[in-house]
This record gives sequence, C-alpha cells and structure tokens, in this order.
Amino acid sequence: MKLANRFSRRRFLVGAGSAALALPALEALSPATALAKGSRPRLLIYYLPNGRRPEWWVPTGSDGSLTFPSQSAALQPFANRLIALENLSNNAAIGSPGAAHAMGTGTVTTGRTISSVAGGALENDISIDQLIVQQCRPDTRFSSLQWSSGEPGPCDVGGSSCAYTQSISWAGPASPLVPTIDPGAAFERLFGSGIDGIEGPGALIRRQTKQSVIDFVRDDSRALEATLGASDKHKLESYFDGLRDLERLLEDDAQCSEEPQAPLPGLDYAGRVDAFSRLIRLAFLCDQTRIMTFMIEFGLSGRSHDFLDAPGAHHGLSHYGDDTGYQRLRRVETWHSEQLGALLSLLDGTPGTEGGGSLLDETIVLALPSMGEGSSHDHARNCPLLFGGSTVLNTTGRKLSLGSRPLPDLHVTLMQAYGIEGSFGHSGAIFGDDGNAAIDGILK
Repeated sequence: MKLANRFSRRRFLVGAGSAALALPALEALSPATALAKGSRPRLLIYYLPNGRRPEWWVPTGSDGSLTFPSQSAALQPFANRLIALENLSNNAAIGSPGAAHAMGTGTVTTGRTISSVAGGALENDISIDQLIVQQCRPDTRFSSLQWSSGEPGPCDVGGSSCAYTQSISWAGPASPLVPTIDPGAAFERLFGSGIDGIEGPGALIRRQTKQSVIDFVRDDSRALEATLGASDKHKLESYFDGLRDLERLLEDDAQCSEEPQAPLPGLDYAGRVDAFSRLIRLAFLCDQTRIMTFMIEFGLSGRSHDFLDAPGAHHGLSHYGDDTGYQRLRRVETWHSEQLGALLSLLDGTPGTEGGGSLLDETIVLALPSMGEGSSHDHARNCPLLFGGSTVLNTTGRKLSLGSRPLPDLHVTLMQAYGIEGSFGHSGAIFGDDGNAAIDGILK
C-alpha cells in the first residue's frame, strides 16, 4: 500500500480505542509543491508585563557583535540571531486615558487608541496576529492559539475591563481572545479529547493504566517509520520523545494538584511557564498552528516571585522605591529573560519541518514588552526583540535605534513579511492609528 494512501496529509496516527495523535510535519507527507515553494514563517508573540528596563534588556555593541547585559545573559546564545529595536513609541497607549497598564497591554499589538476604559462596550481593533490569520488563512488545525501562564487578577484603574490586561489577541474591536492558562487543558486540546484523545473502551484503559497515548498508536507509528528516510525518522523520534517527556511532566505534577499552596491545580507557576514552552514547541512541530501568542503573565501582574527571593507584587516592584525593590525587580526581569532563552533553545534544538534549519529559523519570535521602563509607564521607548524567522528577516545580530518611530510600523513590517498588502488601520493607516511604513533593515 502506498504511503499516500495509508497516511493522509492531515498527519494523524489512529490507533487502539480511536486514539488520534497529530504528527510533526514530515517531508514524506508533504506535497512536492509545498516543499518547492516553502511557506511563510510561523509567528510567536511572547508578551512581557510591567515593562522592561532597557539597560537590562537591550544588547550593546555593534552589528554582529552584540552583548546582552547580565540580566539578559540567557539570550546571549542568540545574539547573532536577532534584531534589537530601540525606542518604538506606542502612541495609542500614550493617547489613551489613564489605566497605563490596560492601555499599554491592550494596544501593544493593535496600535489603536482607546478613548475610554470605563464601562460601555469594549473598544480596540484587530491585533497583528489575528490580521495575519484573517489574511493568510493558515491551513492548520487551529488558525491560532492564545496561551498564558498568568492568573486573573485585579483589573486596571478607572473601571477598565480585564480584557485590556488579559488579552493581546483581538479578532476585532470588541472581540478579545481569552488565553488558555492551564497547560494540561492546552495539551488535551492539542492532542485529543476525552483521555489523551481516546474515547470509548480505550479511555477507560487509559484512566486505569496511565498508559501513554503514544502506546495506543504504536503499530501505526512503526508502519510509518518503515517508510521514512533518515531525516524524517529523526524528526518523528524527536517528536515522540518530547511528547512523552511532556506527558510525564504534566502527570507527575498532577499528583500535587491538591496542595493548598498551589496557585492553580497542578503545576506551580514556574512549572507552568516551562510546560507552555514545551507545548509551544510541540504545537509548531506538529503543525497544529502557525500563529501563537503567549503572555508569561498578564498586564499589571501582581505576582510575587518568592521562588526567586523576590517577594512582593511584580507591579509594585516595577515602581521600586528603594534598593531592595530594585534588586527584586532585577531578579524578576532576569528570570523572564531566562524563560525566553529556554524557549528559544527548545526551538533552535528542534529540526525544522521545511527542508533545513531549525524551528527557530522557521519561526518569527517577537519578544514584546508591554512598555519600556515600568516605573514611569514609558510607552515612548518600547524595545522589542525579534528572533529567528531567517527566511524573511535579517536576524543576523543587528540593533536598530529608531527614535520615536511608531510601534505599529513594526506591525506593518510583519504584514509585509507575510505578504499582506492594503490598509487595515484607522483613517487610512496601514495598521493601527499610525502604522504607515515598514521599518528599513528588518526584512530581507
């Protein structure tokens, strides 16, 4: 039986008890035309709350020899795989009244001024990730995914809706996309329904034995492996290894879900961040989606990072009043960089699915703070970092100092990277209120 007749382009293995397991993209399962033409890169927007102090975040030096400060040393292995952008101005946040964190988070991906945060209907506009989804119509199981390791907390002042601080994906003016905050639920949504995708008698067996979902598709996976070349076999083995590791991580920590100190059932906060990083890798590897947003915490985050010896609400620390607060904030921002670096390492250590390179090469990772320095709510000096996406971006270790360039010009640049033309902004702007031109030096 020919491979094309045995395993479909949907890339699923189906085994005992109707278990369905999504596969990574394999050359043997891809049409020749797709391999010849390639495809647009994946996009991950990685959001960081309460701003970033530029001196702890932006690398120094000249192009090709950038050096990250000690607080972001975890990003140094990728110093030649990025474009650092300095001093982009989020004019929409500046022009929106009060509620600095709601306005910073709510507009950072939309570039749309919000006239009022108090009562009434939600305002805002489409976010850049959802514009790409609507215009490019990705042929994946999920057109996009929204995840966060945060927890709902107080909304911002002035009667602001929590939507502005707890979502960076907007399908339209009054349509925030609420992120999933439980990695176990995200895992179940990706890889099945019921018990790890098993229904009927197989689900009962799964409950009783805690057998891996991989075991239920073992026969089909062996048949598939026999038809694959060396490169595809390596990808499949890497995928199964990562999936089993993640199953073990979620199951082992689930035993602690009754602990009264746990902020959510299951993993603690640091564990959830790690689990979501692994899930991001797997979601991209098995082509479940190509567009994702991840909020390591919600805007106005009041999380106390006791495990870093940094007690006290993060938002309060961002307005530090003494050296103790300053040092605690430094530990939090350092840890954020470490988590981003760990995710970049996961993506870079995974072979790509489109003919060479790594998942990082095939993925634009936009590390996007809610604002610049947090103590003054500095929306005029936001400093995003772009990693990967080497098929379309000049991520070769460059730094662009942009003065007061509108932040939505970055979003216009991303639109061009995805081949999107036209005006989708307010009053004729290409994007947002004032995104009217791509930023030179980013695109190849």
